[in-house]
Amino acid sequence: MMTPSLKDVCSATIRVEDLPVLAELRDRSEIRVSIAGDRAWIWWKPKMEAMQEILIRWILPLPGVELFTERGGRWYRWGKHLPAFGVPVPDDLRGVPLERIVLPRPVSAQRPESLRLDRVRVGVVRDERCQSRSATALFCRLSELHAWAEQSTSAQFADLRAAWTEGPVGERGEAEVLVLGRHGSLPMSRAGVRFWGTDVLVPLGFRADPDLAEPALKSAVGAGPTDLVVVRPDGFEVIARAIFKPLNRAGVRLAWDAIKADRPWEGSRS
Repeated sequence: MMTPSLKDVCSATIRVEDLPVLAELRDRSEIRVSIAGDRAWIWWKPKMEAMQEILIRWILPLPGVELFTERGGRWYRWGKHLPAFGVPVPDDLRGVPLERIVLPRPVSAQRPESLRLDRVRVGVVRDERCQSRSATALFCRLSELHAWAEQSTSAQFADLRAAWTEGPVGERGEAEVLVLGRHGSLPMSRAGVRFWGTDVLVPLGFRADPDLAEPALKSAVGAGPTDLVVVRPDGFEVIARAIFKPLNRAGVRLAWDAIKADRPWEGSRS
């Protein structure tokens, strides 16, 4: 007498209330289901090796499960020799996909009632790609800019724009300046930091992290179309371009004299 093989099984019946147990099998398109009263009939093609594991792991442990095989157009309970009657073989290609039974209604996406967007943390990392960058900005002390201005020609101020800050209270002489310009036209500075970029300024030798295009980075930090984003190792700063004014020797002198005299200056400051 031959021992029946699970490979020959191509149908099983379980209680309808046990169908949710098979939810993890929704992606198996070969499994189809039909409902008859309080019983769910599960159908698949015989000789499918994958179904043996599914039978052992998911279906056989269920209470009241019955397995069936088909021979010569008749249905037999697994391991039995006499035909089983009353097997509700459906006409629509043996049922519908399991996913339509376990999830009977279409899933539709809905917008949440409130949407919270957290700004991306932006910083800099060393640019190990060693790309050649042209400096487009300089951040330096006002004292260095003043020393450079006193030795420069008027032509060297062309296309330069700048904004300055007074620095911490009690350190008025340590005022700092951000100068925008072209490569080769920026002032000389030993202690200053040179930046590359157009709308997002990053120190030379570094790249922004995350490494996104300038429009994407500006959007990520909430900067407006006319804002300038300055990224440093300790974070970033959003500066309105409107505060940058044309740089000239007279303006640098006025700023320097105001700092030394500890009085406000009407130039552009950030």
